Amino acid sequence: MVEYLNILSRFKDREMMKTISGADCSVKTYADYHRDICRCAAKLEKILGSVEGRHIGIIGTSDYEYLVIMAAIIFSRGIAVPLNNREVEDNVLAAVKTSEAELIISDEMPYSEALKKAVRVESREGFFEDETSVKDLADFSDDEADRTVLILFTSGTTSLSKGVELSAGNLFKVLRNNLPDEYRGGADKTNGIVAYTNTPFYHVGGIMPWLSWTELGVTMCLSKDSRNILSDLELNRIHMAAVIPTVIKLWVKSLNKNKIERLGGVRYIYSGGAAVDPNAMDLFYSNGISVIQLYGMTETGGDITVNYDMMNHGSSVGRVAEGVSLSFIDGEICVDSFGNMKGYYKNPEETEKTLKSGTIYTGDLGYMDEDGLVYITGRKKNLIILSGGENISPEELENLLYKNPAIAECKVYEKDDRIWADAYAPTASESEIKEYVSELNTRLPIYKRIYNVVIKESELEKTASGKIKR
Repeated sequence: MVEYLNILSRFKDREMMKTISGADCSVKTYADYHRDICRCAAKLEKILGSVEGRHIGIIGTSDYEYLVIMAAIIFSRGIAVPLNNREVEDNVLAAVKTSEAELIISDEMPYSEALKKAVRVESREGFFEDETSVKDLADFSDDEADRTVLILFTSGTTSLSKGVELSAGNLFKVLRNNLPDEYRGGADKTNGIVAYTNTPFYHVGGIMPWLSWTELGVTMCLSKDSRNILSDLELNRIHMAAVIPTVIKLWVKSLNKNKIERLGGVRYIYSGGAAVDPNAMDLFYSNGISVIQLYGMTETGGDITVNYDMMNHGSSVGRVAEGVSLSFIDGEICVDSFGNMKGYYKNPEETEKTLKSGTIYTGDLGYMDEDGLVYITGRKKNLIILSGGENISPEELENLLYKNPAIAECKVYEKDDRIWADAYAPTASESEIKEYVSELNTRLPIYKRIYNVVIKESELEKTASGKIKR
């Protein structure tokens, strides 16, 4: 098992977190981080008594304090339940009920009244008062690999989120090292490297940077107010970034306006969840910025594949990540990994559909070429089956729609046994988009033709990770 707490001690003099607000910057070292985790653990014990096995929710801003609380729960042998602070109230309450959380720690109280009726709520401010008491914490032993430490909720693109049960082994069995080649090779290579993120810590896309960067002594960097990312990075330097798709769009706009300074000197961008538009990728590369595509799931505890060579293989999600092996069953990508979940918490029916003999059935359709590169062709459950028996991948048609640069977002679906599409194209007229679809239809077999396209006046509804909801 990775000795995470020992790693924090080893990097004690390095900067662990930089929180920036324009020209202002607050810094926490790895020693500060380790100390604060132990202090927070002592506070938890004061409130609850023994924390072992207790389910504790966290809701609020994804920041330094959030990571301290989450680590304190986990290393106290409790079960951390990160909750989406952007979810509607009913879904948050459903997650609290599903996870059996008995305490919620919150920094912002958007659901305070409803939450207080359902569960005990504590303000996180009290966890960071100037107290000297600390709790001695220990790393996980190999014998504890199967101990549940995290219930992480899925994005819920097509249904209510499910609670993914992850173990200590899922998080700490393997040292994660998904860094660009120039930063690999030991602690000396990562010293002084600053990596920006605004991926939320209630999502696997935020958990992975937290673990992988801190295990390697990298400095994490956040904006105090995520809305100010452009002005913040204009005044601060970063080397890497793992950001949500909305930020990538902001950066594309900045580059198109010749304002590369608003990207903070970033050299590598990690993208997950949604594929980066080829035109955007070309723009990044022409400005000396490399894009790294990640493919993973909450259910696999993180990365399945990583593509470091998007310039030459832009349509691939890359090669299999370390500690992972793939098989393809009836075209479906199936994963065996140290990160595979224990199951959906208290949901055996859904678990049996996804986890079979330790293998995760991803629901993604794809293949691996002779060079070991993996390609995704669609979602199994998204397949449209018309009354004539024809199977249609909506992703295939969406990729064709995206070839029109005016279409910023789109979604293909079935309605009344026909193919429909929603499209958001802020720079084009409705007639221009419909003309493009009409021309596209002439190149498609009859059963794949788009019967109607609905022009949307605003962006399509998305999950917390930036995926378009179906």
